[in-house]
Amino acid sequence: MLKLISGSLVGGANYNEIYLDPDEEDAFNSCSTNDIDTRNKAKDTKNVPTLPEIARKVAKLEKIQLDEKQYIAYEMIACTFLLGLVKDGRDAHTNLGAYLQQNLGGPPTTDIHDIVKRLKARGGQEQMIMFLTGPAGSGKSSALMVAQQFCFEFCLSVGVMWSDKTFLFTAYTGSAASLFGGVTISKAAFINQNSALSLDDINEWQDVRILIIDEISFMSDSVLKRLDKKLKQIGNAARVFGGFSIIFSGDFCQLEPVCSNDSELLFSSLSSGLWDNSINVVLILENDHRFKEDPEYGKMLKRMWNGDLTNEDRKQINTRVIGYQGLTLPTTFEGKQFHMNYLQEYVNKD
Repeated sequence: MLKLISGSLVGGANYNEIYLDPDEEDAFNSCSTNDIDTRNKAKDTKNVPTLPEIARKVAKLEKIQLDEKQYIAYEMIACTFLLGLVKDGRDAHTNLGAYLQQNLGGPPTTDIHDIVKRLKARGGQEQMIMFLTGPAGSGKSSALMVAQQFCFEFCLSVGVMWSDKTFLFTAYTGSAASLFGGVTISKAAFINQNSALSLDDINEWQDVRILIIDEISFMSDSVLKRLDKKLKQIGNAARVFGGFSIIFSGDFCQLEPVCSNDSELLFSSLSSGLWDNSINVVLILENDHRFKEDPEYGKMLKRMWNGDLTNEDRKQINTRVIGYQGLTLPTTFEGKQFHMNYLQEYVNKD
């Protein structure tokens, strides 16, 4: 297992080489003795996906190329996932640990320390509590999607069990959860359940390795505290949020919780401090990937996000008011987002 994880870390030390073709990448690294030594040691793990390979694969198939900050988020999430596999592999009480120790025996301690050190050097955390933020269109979802793809393909290649809850996608609001086929965090973590958690409730979380919570700006401090309490009942009672690695995604420059006051805002000095004291990674994405076909509109939204909206911006926005200066809605709407919303609305009505 350690050898396979080591093989997945080959390449990617320099962002400039990530999206090079394999032949170009070899030329780029031809003078790097350390990289060549790493590649030679990993020859027998050539079927294991590497971090750069999956990034390139997604870019080719999905036309999604991560910028440098997105790639950092991707590596940190993937390496945290791999650290979890190393931890479970050392614990005979876990399914993975029992299997590995029964069939392979225990690896040398020096090998374990070496791979843990390398994973942490690439941003891995034993328990990651990440705040992934940025304006609309900055690519938060893309970074998460590529990380999930790498972890899935790694598990597939080495025979580690994967389920639809290994990456548990949730959102605070139902509308946001429906966009990616997830569930609300309130339902997934039994936040509003007053009765004691059953064994079946707890077992629903046995496959969860990375928890994603989108639209975190809508969550209040009191709800966050209830989430912490429930996850401690499900997982490790001595660790914040039960020891689960969590990626909080969202944008505090957008709407605040309904009927909130300063003591309920996660980032407020008047709140419990659970948010501030728990987060150990903050990544602020800045690019406007969603607005490549209309960059001026993207720049306008970014100025709005920063609170720097100009008078010219306001005048431009006001020209798009329906009913003003003869502006009407189009008779038909096109686009992926429209069809997803229409389908979801149709299903709900049915």
